[in-house]
Amino acid sequence: MLKKILKYIIIATMMCYIVFAFVVVPCIKDDDGCRGVAINISNNRLGTINNDDIVEMLKNEELFPQGEVMDSIRCYEIENFIERMTLIKECQVYKSNDKKINIDVVCREPVLKVYDKEGATYYVDIEGRKISDIKKPLLLPVASGEIDDSMINNELQSVISVIEKDPFWIAQIEQIYFNDKREAIITPRMGDHIIELGSIKKLDEKLSNLKTFYTKALNTVGWDKYSKLNIKISNKVICTKRDK
Repeated sequence: MLKKILKYIIIATMMCYIVFAFVVVPCIKDDDGCRGVAINISNNRLGTINNDDIVEMLKNEELFPQGEVMDSIRCYEIENFIERMTLIKECQVYKSNDKKINIDVVCREPVLKVYDKEGATYYVDIEGRKISDIKKPLLLPVASGEIDDSMINNELQSVISVIEKDPFWIAQIEQIYFNDKREAIITPRMGDHIIELGSIKKLDEKLSNLKTFYTKALNTVGWDKYSKLNIKISNKVICTKRDK
């Protein structure tokens, strides 16, 4: 009999705890003011945005939580606002026990700047996503010419996937111009010549052969000996000598 009574007491105690935890506790208001905002930005190697930028944007939208009553702060509103930026891949906003608001931001990292055929300017990340809200200049390869949206996940994505694998091409490719046939001409940073790439087919092989030519030939004869390098055929580098 005693064991049954103890069992009922334990069950009743657990039920009271559950009711308190799920009904009473959420109703207790937190009237304390927010004591600080901790911002953490990741995947931001190029410094495309900083803490001050986020603070300024939140203040302009009257969403900056510093000093606001904790119970009145809606974290999801801050998240939704920040995630509307094309630069932001992910944002999480949450309250901590020390009465602070934490903002964790993951950036998209631009790898190519684009000037398209309609006159629009934007960056593209490695996933082929447009980034249109970067304010500061970035030293990245530029793609220009007859570029439309259909090329972002085709020609441009092929270029991005190849150059991202090799720091040499990130540093060496200054500009890629696409004509109306979607053939490309590369302007390098080193060497007074242009590179006729042609179509993007077999791009990896073409650039691999060109890199070998750079290291074995141009390092010997000089980077300004030729005015044009034609690599339209993937296993050949056809050179045009500069007029004297």
